Amino acid sequence: MIYLVRMRPKFHAAAVALVLVGTLSASGCASEAPAADPTPTLSATPLFASDEEALAAAEEAYAAYLAVTDEIYAEGGAGSDRLASVAAGTLLEADSTGMADVAKLGYRSVGETKFDSFSLQSYSPNAADLKSIVVAYLCQDVSAVDVFDPSGSSVVSDDRPDRTRLEVTFDGLEDSRQLLVSNKVAWSDQTC
Repeated sequence: MIYLVRMRPKFHAAAVALVLVGTLSASGCASEAPAADPTPTLSATPLFASDEEALAAAEEAYAAYLAVTDEIYAEGGAGSDRLASVAAGTLLEADSTGMADVAKLGYRSVGETKFDSFSLQSYSPNAADLKSIVVAYLCQDVSAVDVFDPSGSSVVSDDRPDRTRLEVTFDGLEDSRQLLVSNKVAWSDQTC
């Protein structure tokens, strides 16, 4: 029994000393543990409140895109810098190159490009950098458009399809609810 009584104070003193040394070292040498970062949240609200709003904005953006491209083609490719107000990405690059080619060849177009059968394929409200935020299907109609060379002869092929089914991609502008056409792909297996 004496043995146990004598061990208990030694054990207790050693334990207290160990706890004190640990506490002093932790408080004197170590910095506080960093607070855990809260779960990241999206700071931006979605560009559109619904699929219907996204579809309406995409339809408006495509109409604006066609108006600008028809105007530039009618002016023989001049002022292609206007494309940046309605197009982005790979489509902006391709259209700018196409407009430069039209200007070199001296071509001009007459008529208005139209579209119909506009439907939403997808709306991605949380798309990274607002890229490919809306994708839509439509039928583009060029039946009223003709293209002429400098001599006034039409350069439109007799087998040109007047209506083409397209899948069109739109990018969003961060500071507004505006969309820019960023890509369009013809669907050869789909008819209008």
